[in-house]
Amino acid sequence: MKPFILVACLAGVSACGLTERAFAQSGGMVPLPRQPADAGLEITADKFEVDQKSGWTTATGNVRIKTGEHEMSADRVRLHQGQGDVQARGNVVLRQRGFGAWTGDYIEYNYKTGKGLTGLGELQAGVFHIGAKEVTRREDGRFDARYAEITTCTNSPGHRHWRMTGHARYKDNDYVEVFDAVPWLFGVPFAYLPYWFRDLDTHYGFRLVPGYTSRWGAYLLGGYVYNIYESPHEAGPKLDGTTHLDYRTLRGVAVGQNLRWDLKERGRGKLETYYAWDQDPPDDRRDMNWMSDMEDERYRFRLFHEADLTPRDQFILRGTINSDSEMRHDFFENENRGESTPMNFVSLAHREHTWAAGAMVSGPLNDFYAGVARLPEGWLNVMPQPLFGSGLNYESQTRAGILNRDAARYERALPDFMYYPGSWADYNLTRADTAHRVTAPMKIGDALSIVPRAGYRATWYSDAEFDSNVSRHSADLGIEASTRATADFANGYRHVVEPYLDYSYQPTHFDLDNGRAYSFDRFDRSIEWFDQFGMDGTWLPYDWHGVRPGIRNLLQARDAKGRMRTVLDWDVYTAFQFEGDGPLDEEGLRMAGSRLLVTPSDALDIKAQGEWDLEEKTFAYVDLSAFYKLNENLRFGGGYLARDHQLYDYDVSPVMQWNRIKENLLYGGLTHDVNDTWSWSVYTRYDLRYNELDEVGGYIQYSLDCLVFQVRAAYVNDFERIDRVSEREDDFRIAIMMWLRAQNRTPDDEWLTW
Repeated sequence: MKPFILVACLAGVSACGLTERAFAQSGGMVPLPRQPADAGLEITADKFEVDQKSGWTTATGNVRIKTGEHEMSADRVRLHQGQGDVQARGNVVLRQRGFGAWTGDYIEYNYKTGKGLTGLGELQAGVFHIGAKEVTRREDGRFDARYAEITTCTNSPGHRHWRMTGHARYKDNDYVEVFDAVPWLFGVPFAYLPYWFRDLDTHYGFRLVPGYTSRWGAYLLGGYVYNIYESPHEAGPKLDGTTHLDYRTLRGVAVGQNLRWDLKERGRGKLETYYAWDQDPPDDRRDMNWMSDMEDERYRFRLFHEADLTPRDQFILRGTINSDSEMRHDFFENENRGESTPMNFVSLAHREHTWAAGAMVSGPLNDFYAGVARLPEGWLNVMPQPLFGSGLNYESQTRAGILNRDAARYERALPDFMYYPGSWADYNLTRADTAHRVTAPMKIGDALSIVPRAGYRATWYSDAEFDSNVSRHSADLGIEASTRATADFANGYRHVVEPYLDYSYQPTHFDLDNGRAYSFDRFDRSIEWFDQFGMDGTWLPYDWHGVRPGIRNLLQARDAKGRMRTVLDWDVYTAFQFEGDGPLDEEGLRMAGSRLLVTPSDALDIKAQGEWDLEEKTFAYVDLSAFYKLNENLRFGGGYLARDHQLYDYDVSPVMQWNRIKENLLYGGLTHDVNDTWSWSVYTRYDLRYNELDEVGGYIQYSLDCLVFQVRAAYVNDFERIDRVSEREDDFRIAIMMWLRAQNRTPDDEWLTW
């Protein structure tokens, strides 16, 4: 029999973005898809019966219904074209392109009104599975589900590891929310929530982290992430919020409120606030009570906003205010590790193809941080570019501003005898710095490349110790020569050799009758604007005259697509001084260095680099590391880091002119996915300076079909801060974390997501 061509309304609504296999034979009530009334529907079956009197058409046996986005199969289907009613029974399967499948025993639906009930056993769409006894479609396209059950687990009903019950409201591929929600773990209800929300595309929802540390005691960090406003237009603004409620048995209660916004072309940013009623602020100041600045009520405010005003103009605002110097270390350790002193500034920058310019206002917002205030400082950089068609290239860097060095509170409290003559604590002045360079790249034959250069740099200070209107002048005269040779081998490998030689003469003049110039940043501590010999960061007001020879080796291999890929990059170099003055007055080799990178495959990454200080007869730094991925289940690596260098820096120590910083660290880690269920990881860090364990930790992870449980533990050894004023006791930490496996992502370090 010829197929009937009918019109139906099968809509496309997935309850809450479900992606895994749905409830098996749960009898849940879920909505049918809906589409416009003029959409054609093709029905094929083994047998058709048409009741002209009642208007019902009955199709039985291998019933197939096809339309543009949908496909349905059933044992029996009854359809009334006039009323729009559809009834399907027996092995009902409804598939919608991109949204999974609905399966069950019964569907009753009216394609004209969009209303109906289902007796489906399974619903699959997104990451959640939803079943309900009653479903009502609202005029705005949302669905209300009474007596609903929501989960991401894929196993059979009655054996779901976690689920949420209550009255649900959901919108296709958008969100699901539950009122009078009861979460269940392993068949046991463990809480009552008046409201639970989960965005299907973002991180919205409740978050909890239980754990223990020696400094906090037992703790529970709680938060709720939610949407405050979202424009109906994709290009419109969006505002999210996070409310924190934390409790630490040794420290008390803390609350926080964060806001995160995306204003599209007007920029994006965040505001973070945190307030803690600290029951036991740590006394880490070595009985120096005059330096303590901690109270029981502690807080932090953090603001960030950036905006691309135009394709070439950028605005950035960043600021942090803390109640005391230890606030971030006590409650936001990861943030503190990355940036021990918060940066506060407002900047505006404009970029063109050949130049860039901008201005900045910055400075510390708390008096317990030392820092440099720029009130303001402007800058102009000219990119390397041809100079009037002469064959020369020109580049420059210029900045000028009003600078103020603010001492930290503890520095002001130090006795006078701890200072050198002249106050290093606070000073302010106007500074202008400009550097210019001209290069003339040329080729001699096909192999030799020569780049002569000439540069000049000048820095002017309105004030200095025992003097004013002082200046510094430095020239950069030199030439670099390099060549390149290649050799191809039958096995597909290529060897590239690049020998080079760099000659440099840098005469320096400082207009100082007595004393020294004040230091603010790297511009004052170094004459090495172009970092010629790896000595940038050390202020040396002395002439430099020397060469740097080196040779670079590249080993390349051809991949499956015929492209050459570098598997080894090895640079060996040294620096030879012809003459000098000051402490570097001896001619001869100053240092020797090597940089080796080996990446024979995506599974192996090896780095070995370092520099040998021939004057001190020690390594200036060593950085060795190797990381290997044996297979998809086993990854391990480690390394060695050592640095031994001097800093002529007032900010590091107000007591010593030269402060030697030494680091000597071993580290390593291993991660093993035993199977789909169990995995573990360990890491360690050992300080060879003091022959003691610095930190050790790891986790054990248990993964179910829908949940991941992770127990993290760590031991952090006591440490002494670089200011030589405060120290911390040993700390033992443990945290329990859980997240939905269906989200296919690891949790944030601070949060458990469920």
